[in-house]
Amino acid sequence: MKIGITGASGHVGNVLCRNLIASGFSVKALYNSDKKALENLDVTLVKGSVLDGDLLHQFVQDCDVVINCAAIISIHGDPDGRVFKTNTEGPKNVLTACIAQGVKKIIHLSSTHAVFETPLDQPFNEDRPYKTSQNYVYDYSKATGEQLMLKAFKEGLIQGCVVRPSAVIGPNDFKPSKIGTALLDFQAKKIPILPAGGYNFVDVRDVAQSIIQAIEKGRNGDVYLLSGEYYTLKSFAALVSEVTKIKTPTRVLPFFLMRMTLPFVSFYGRIKKAAPVFTVEAIYALQHGHQFMDNTKAKTELGHQCRPLKTSITDFYAWHEANSKNL
Repeated sequence: MKIGITGASGHVGNVLCRNLIASGFSVKALYNSDKKALENLDVTLVKGSVLDGDLLHQFVQDCDVVINCAAIISIHGDPDGRVFKTNTEGPKNVLTACIAQGVKKIIHLSSTHAVFETPLDQPFNEDRPYKTSQNYVYDYSKATGEQLMLKAFKEGLIQGCVVRPSAVIGPNDFKPSKIGTALLDFQAKKIPILPAGGYNFVDVRDVAQSIIQAIEKGRNGDVYLLSGEYYTLKSFAALVSEVTKIKTPTRVLPFFLMRMTLPFVSFYGRIKKAAPVFTVEAIYALQHGHQFMDNTKAKTELGHQCRPLKTSITDFYAWHEANSKNL
């Protein structure tokens, strides 16, 4: 069986390629610009964008299943419109090409940010309502892209399902991701203080394995929440300290103070050359990070498993140390 992966050079995409190869699949990988994460892998490489409809038709024409991982993640709004365009027109183009070329199934990678976090006192599952244009652009774009896919699946235009990971963490984080960048900044002592709140973290390898299970087991038109375990930023930083033996911040600022200090945090980041991981959008996500994400459906139907966060953090640092010269 040949599997096509868009966004193959991203964190989930490249780990997915590795797991698919290990499972005996033939893999065709679409990457946008940087193929570093795919070097030395036994895949067919294709350079291009999900915004190029003609190229997508060529890319998917010999694929049995297409896994759409292509997206732009943003905690800084959408100043040039690329976030919304990529995350909405991209899925639409993938759908059009796959239907035209007779692809059997699509698995679409969405996000827990596509749906409302509130109310926080009720379990967070697959039935949450979608974010709207009144919400942050990234969240709304993921909601829109997901709904385009599900509509086509439910109308019988093509078979497919949607997976919604929470915050993904772990090794083979080449670019690195927002969380990978934060881990490196913790290690370099570039983060002086912590915001309150937290989020649900899931290992990238567990996400990839559950996506592979969805090839055969994912039910048409269904959504699967691929979450892990909730941690406050304070407990997350404590784990980082435990793994690295480096002192991490323990002081936590309440949200109202964090918002007031954002300009200073941004200025400090520029001085220290640290990524601005604490923005208004990031703080909102931490403030509304749901402590009870219910992945029972994914565990039951896809065999979704979640390794401990300490293992994910340990393996990230070990991988980065072993590969830092080539990044």
